[in-house]
Amino acid sequence: MFQVLASESQLPTTIAIILTLGVGGQWLAGRLRIPGVLLLLTAGILVGPVFDVIHPEDDFGADVLFPIVSLAVGLLLYEGGLGLKLDRLNAGRSVILRLVTVGALVTWIIGAVTVYLLFDMSSRSAALVGAILVVSGPTVVIPLLHLARPREPGGSILRWEGIIIDPVGATLAIVVLDTILTDSEPREAALQVGVTLGAGTLAGLIVAALAMLALHFHLVPDHLINPAMLAAAIVAFAAANQIAPEAGLMATTMLGIVLANQKLVPNHELTAFSEDVGYLILGTLFIVLGALVDLDELQAVLPRTLILIAVLVLVARPIAVWLSTIGGGLQRNDRQFLAWMAPRGIVAASVATVFSRTLIDEGAEPIPELVPIVFGTVIVTVALYGLTATRVARMTRVAKAEPTGIALVSNNRWIVKLADQLVANNVPVLVVSSSTAVQRDSFSHGLFAYDRPIDSHDLDLTLDGVGIKRAILVTDDENFASLAAFHLSEHLGRANLYQVRPDEDDDDFEMRGRAAFSSLTFQQLSSAAFAGGFRTLPAAELGEDDVALFSISDFATADILNQRPQSTDNVIALSVEAARTRRASDT
Repeated sequence: MFQVLASESQLPTTIAIILTLGVGGQWLAGRLRIPGVLLLLTAGILVGPVFDVIHPEDDFGADVLFPIVSLAVGLLLYEGGLGLKLDRLNAGRSVILRLVTVGALVTWIIGAVTVYLLFDMSSRSAALVGAILVVSGPTVVIPLLHLARPREPGGSILRWEGIIIDPVGATLAIVVLDTILTDSEPREAALQVGVTLGAGTLAGLIVAALAMLALHFHLVPDHLINPAMLAAAIVAFAAANQIAPEAGLMATTMLGIVLANQKLVPNHELTAFSEDVGYLILGTLFIVLGALVDLDELQAVLPRTLILIAVLVLVARPIAVWLSTIGGGLQRNDRQFLAWMAPRGIVAASVATVFSRTLIDEGAEPIPELVPIVFGTVIVTVALYGLTATRVARMTRVAKAEPTGIALVSNNRWIVKLADQLVANNVPVLVVSSSTAVQRDSFSHGLFAYDRPIDSHDLDLTLDGVGIKRAILVTDDENFASLAAFHLSEHLGRANLYQVRPDEDDDDFEMRGRAAFSSLTFQQLSSAAFAGGFRTLPAAELGEDDVALFSISDFATADILNQRPQSTDNVIALSVEAARTRRASDT
C-alpha cells in the first residue's frame, strides 16, 4: 500500500521508523501496564505485511539481517544475565537446574509429539519446532514479573529460568537442525549438545575473566567501561560461534552472570547501560521480526496452533514444573504459579526466523509452518499470560502488595517525628539515613530504618521488602542527597523521587527530584518540626499558618502535597507560625 521504502536511499527512513516504533511501543505499553511484546509485534505486523511500509529482508539484505538478529539476541541474554544475582537465591537453585534440564526435556518431548500429530511434517521437523518452543525468555518474563509482583523465591526462579533456558533451548534446536541437514545419528547429536553448551560456557568465562582483570587493574578508563563490556559480549558471542554454531548465546549469558556476581568492581553502571541498549535492541527486533510475518501462513495454521498452545500451557508446563519442584522446598501456591507461567518471546521468534532461512539456504526441505507456528505461539502466550499473570498471582496468594510506602531520606533526628505520623496512619515508612543517631532513634520507635551503605544491593531488597513507592530527600547535605538520589531513582524511578529545597536563598542548588511540600524549605521544615512537630487532622480544620505535607487516603497511602488540599481526607501538617515564633524568641 505504501511504497515509500523502495530504494537504498530510504534505509535511514526504515531505521528511523523501526527505532521510533520500538521505543514508542515500549513507552505506551508501560503507560497501559501491558507487556510491550504485544504492541511491538502488532506494530511490526502493521508496518510490514499489512501496510507494506518496511521490508526488512529486502532493505537490509538477508546476509546481513539474520546474523544481526542472532547477535542482538545474544546481547539481550547478556543484559539479562547482568540481572541474575546468586545471593537472591537462598532457595530454588535445585529447582532452576531441574527446570532447564528435566523441565526442558519434558516440554520438548510433549511439544514435538503434539506438533507431529497436528501438522503434516516429519518427526525431525516436529522435533525442531518442539525444541524452539522450549525457550521462554527474559524479554517477556521480566515485564510480566513486574506486573504480577510474585514473592520470592518464585520471582527469582522464573527470572533465572527465563534467561538460562534460552541458550539451552537454542542449543537443542541447533542440534536438531544439524540432524536434519546432515542426517547425523542421535549419539552425535547428544554429543553436539554438550560441545555447544561447553564452548559457550568456556568462552563466556574466559572473556569474563579478562574483562574483570582489565577493570580491576584500571586498564580501561571510566568513560570506556560500558562500550568495552559491550564489545566483550560481542567478542564472546563471536568466539563461541566459531567453536560451535549458536554457542554464542550461552557465552553472552555466562558473561553477564559472572559480571553480575563478581566482587572486584561495581556493576551499577554496567547494568544501567546494558538495560538502555537492551530496550533499543528489544524494540528493534520485535518490529523487524513482526514485519517478516506472512499473515496468510499465520492464519492457515492458527486453529491447530491454538491446540498446540493449549497442550503446552495446560499439560507440558504443569508436568515440567511438577517434576522439577519435587523436594525443592517450594510451597504449593508457589508451584501453582510457576506452573502457569511459560510465555514465549523474542528468542523463539528470532531462532525460528533464522532457522527457516537456514533450511532454505542449505537446500534442505523447508518447513513452511515453522515461523507462523512459533509467532502464533509467541503472540497468544504473551497475550494470555499478560492478561492473567496478575490475577493468577493473587489467586494463588503469591503476589506482593502494591507498594504504597514513603522513604524519608534524612540525617536529622526530627525526621523520626514525621515518620511516626505516617506510620500512625498505616503508611509504610523506611527511614534512610547515614546517621547512627537517626538509625537508633528510628529503631527505638519501632520504625524500619536502612543502616547499610546506600550504594549496597541491600537497598533494593529493603525497598521491596518494606513496600516503598516514593522517596523524599529531606536534607541539606548535598553529598548525601546526591548519592541517595542516584541509587533511589534507579529503583523507584525519577518520577517517584521528591526533594525539599534546602534554602530559599541558595540559587546554586540543583534539584535532584520533584519539588515536595510547595515552597517550604528544609530550614523552615526543621524549625517547625522542633517548635511544634507534626499532627494529623482533617483537611477542613487546617489553619492559615498550617502547611499540609501529606494527604492520607482510606487506603493507607500518602500523597505528597504541593498545594492546599481540596479533598476531605485527613492530612499530616505542621505549623510554620510556630517556627517563626521560636526564631523570634531565640533572637
